[in-house]
Amino acid sequence: MTPCPQPALGGEDATMMGMRERVKAIIFFLVDGAVAAFFVYREVNRVGEPGVVNIGQQAPDFSTKDRQGRVVKLSDYRGKVVFLNVWGTWCQPCIEEMPEMETLNQKFKVRKFQMMAVSVDNDWEEVNEFFKEHNLTLPAFLDPGRQVASLYKVFKYPETFLIDANGNVVKHTWQEHWADPRIMKIVENLILQAETKQQTMLR
Repeated sequence: MTPCPQPALGGEDATMMGMRERVKAIIFFLVDGAVAAFFVYREVNRVGEPGVVNIGQQAPDFSTKDRQGRVVKLSDYRGKVVFLNVWGTWCQPCIEEMPEMETLNQKFKVRKFQMMAVSVDNDWEEVNEFFKEHNLTLPAFLDPGRQVASLYKVFKYPETFLIDANGNVVKHTWQEHWADPRIMKIVENLILQAETKQQTMLR
């Protein structure tokens, strides 16, 4: 059976159909634009998921232990630039990054700067052996229950949080070349701000 052909549209019907198609197209682009604008607005004003540490946010305080077994709080270092690095001895990028962290610490350790290399290993034996093997002297701390890692939502290692003298996170990054002069200059500028602030307060 031959299909029944559609009836030919009259001039007025064709005009109306054309108008309807144009209106549909306009509505589609308006809706599409509104959706896009919403997502742009949300990204611009996004403050992050609850619990996630964001740039500009106050760094969550925590307690951990140093090599001598002393309890140390992040807030103990308020007034200094804190280099908070979360790492593990089994982590290859950590192994590659640590020597450059050592260089950074040696350059700034006598200034308003505190490095905190927080290991998620289970005991000091692993960490001490790692430090001996790689000739490291930077300040180490232990987080066997991964409480610090969990607090800072660390999901890959190593992760570093640069915290300014006011306790605010100013940089969050993964493996970096910390001995790169450009990176060291960023850290030094933060230290200079901390030192300038202290000098101003003493006057």
